[in-house]
Amino acid sequence: MNAALRADPAAMRVNLTVPSTAVRLGPFAFDGLRALLGVDLAEVLSSLMIGPKFTRPVLGGVVDVYPLAIPDGEGMSIPIKLFGEIGFYNLRSLLVLVVPIAAMDLVTPQLAAEIAAGDAAGPRVRVGSSGGHVAEYAVRLKPGMRKAVPLGSFGELGVEAG
Repeated sequence: MNAALRADPAAMRVNLTVPSTAVRLGPFAFDGLRALLGVDLAEVLSSLMIGPKFTRPVLGGVVDVYPLAIPDGEGMSIPIKLFGEIGFYNLRSLLVLVVPIAAMDLVTPQLAAEIAAGDAAGPRVRVGSSGGHVAEYAVRLKPGMRKAVPLGSFGELGVEAG
């Protein structure tokens, strides 16, 4: 946990919700998300985390919740084999979401009301850091705002404004 970020009043506070893919069978454990990404997500997010990861049930599954504080100009991106990358960053108090181009059909409807109201923009297609095409959405978060893409029995992938 990053104590300096916790004290930074200018950092954007969000909860990142990710499907919980860990399966434990006695002394054996398998994490499908770690296998897909090639790294533990908590390790990647550790510099932005302001509290411990926790789990909670959602309609359709269980999610891991990562409490984050994102300073202006900071964020993270994770290349996803064969799909491009997924990530986010704080651009002058706008949360910019970076998703694989294949996810546009899931993300655009979730942000349609905000785009129509002028509180979000996108998608903007560009070449990502891993060389694949990605779509970016810039969203002005409001306190309590919650956006998630349902992933069936896996739960959801989402962001909640702090």
